[in-house]
Amino acid sequence: MRNQYIAKVLVHNKVVSEDQIKAHWGEITDSMDIGQVLVRAGILKQGLYEKVLAFVQNLEAKNAKPASPAPAATPASAASAAKPAASSASAAPAAKPASPMASASPASAAPAPQPDEEPAIQIEGNSSLYGEASSSSVVIEKVEGLEMTSMASVQVPVESEAPAEEFAMEELPSLFAVATGEGTAIEAPDVLHPITSLAKIIAYARKFNVTDIYLYANRQITMRQSGEMFAASEKTLEKTHLMDRLSEAAEGFSDGYKIVVGRNFSKTFALPGVGRARISVAWNDVIPSIAIRVIPMDSIPLENLYLPEFCNHFVELNSGLVLIAGPSSSGRSTTMTAFAETIAANRDVFIQTVEKPIERLLHNSRGSIAQREVGLHVRSGVAGIELAIRTGADVILFDHLETMDELSLLMQASNAGALVFAVASGNNIHALLSRLLMSVPSENRNAFACSLADQLKGVIVQHLIPVVQNQGLVLATESMKVTSAIAGMIRKGDISQIVSAITGQKDQGITLDESLQMCVDSGYIEGVEAWKRANDSRRFASYRKG
Repeated sequence: MRNQYIAKVLVHNKVVSEDQIKAHWGEITDSMDIGQVLVRAGILKQGLYEKVLAFVQNLEAKNAKPASPAPAATPASAASAAKPAASSASAAPAAKPASPMASASPASAAPAPQPDEEPAIQIEGNSSLYGEASSSSVVIEKVEGLEMTSMASVQVPVESEAPAEEFAMEELPSLFAVATGEGTAIEAPDVLHPITSLAKIIAYARKFNVTDIYLYANRQITMRQSGEMFAASEKTLEKTHLMDRLSEAAEGFSDGYKIVVGRNFSKTFALPGVGRARISVAWNDVIPSIAIRVIPMDSIPLENLYLPEFCNHFVELNSGLVLIAGPSSSGRSTTMTAFAETIAANRDVFIQTVEKPIERLLHNSRGSIAQREVGLHVRSGVAGIELAIRTGADVILFDHLETMDELSLLMQASNAGALVFAVASGNNIHALLSRLLMSVPSENRNAFACSLADQLKGVIVQHLIPVVQNQGLVLATESMKVTSAIAGMIRKGDISQIVSAITGQKDQGITLDESLQMCVDSGYIEGVEAWKRANDSRRFASYRKG
């Protein structure tokens, strides 16, 4: 049992990973336990191993005490619950301990008693194995085969892996409200340090109009301002700093989501005094990489986006589909919400959103608005659209399109009389429409093209480009109003002619290259920025460096 104890202590205290345990489990001998194997492999320090061994020996001594006749939840009874695993191990060859993959059925083990509050991940209540004790609420995924080991001193909640299909069938969270992040404004610090709280880091970002925050191990706190990256701290971050920042972010999850080591995720959260943000986490073994998008707290008037004039008239439509596309981080959601709030300020309408996830909270002073988040309020994008249709929404906002089922339902909604704005992916109109048409089986493509031509009223493909001397970002667009001529091209699937048609209707369309040329001529952007993004880069070849 000693090897199982050592392994579980190491994994639960985030000293080593499950994969490292499994990789070296077969090297255990009668004279060398798993801790010594990891020391020899250079994964575990000798001093740290000695501390773990002392703890395990103390635990073994406690469990060796005679058990009380009454079935009480004591360390002794926990030890007896682990006996099936030990007897299973005895059936293995004497020279090798039981593999971590071979354990008795979990149903045969009595669950360890759970405390009222989740304590720090510690050894016997003393300092952590690696520096200061952490109050992290991050959950550690279990090591298969070690779940039979019961250690009352190490109270770490364990969450098992489950297939994506099982998660899809789970009940929706019991908490449905979306946190706003309102409260007394937190003052931004003048200087950032690795130990600076996440709330103050976000306050600092808002103070300097930062759009993104990046927190990586062994790197400085990094931020993006006007498209340019800069280091916002002198000292670098350590793993413990990252885990502390994750624990702070978890306090702002409205659905009670539990962060699990090794499981990537992307969610919005809100911290009092600094508003809402979106966090994306990717794991490298047991070390997280954190990216945070700062969500604007104030609405942006539609006229301040400086879209082509004909685009502003999309708010006057009673029904139809408007697609808003562009690369990631191009402000697509901001444009969509600007349309919605302009409509809300001028018409008595019921607006419903379906978002993945909800970012900025909207206001509707003249009508009503319902914001639905996939996974929080509805199970899927399709379910959200169906709900919007059933409840008679006048305006539907969908962010963002991922499947053809979603697009088909949105076209059905627009055909039924709703005005639909949907965010999609695509760097230009030709690429966007081509991808949509090619996503449909050939036998259904003509019918789909006809439906799209009937319902599509406009397309906006936008790019955010750094202004000269790092003074902000400016919007360049390729956009069009769907005229009868363009609708005919979509019905025929003749997408290649649409760019020429846009060029010919100056007051109802603009190509990306024309928009970039206007930005260069007005002095907003450098010519090389236009060359990087142009559909026809030859037009801006003279600006190419080198």
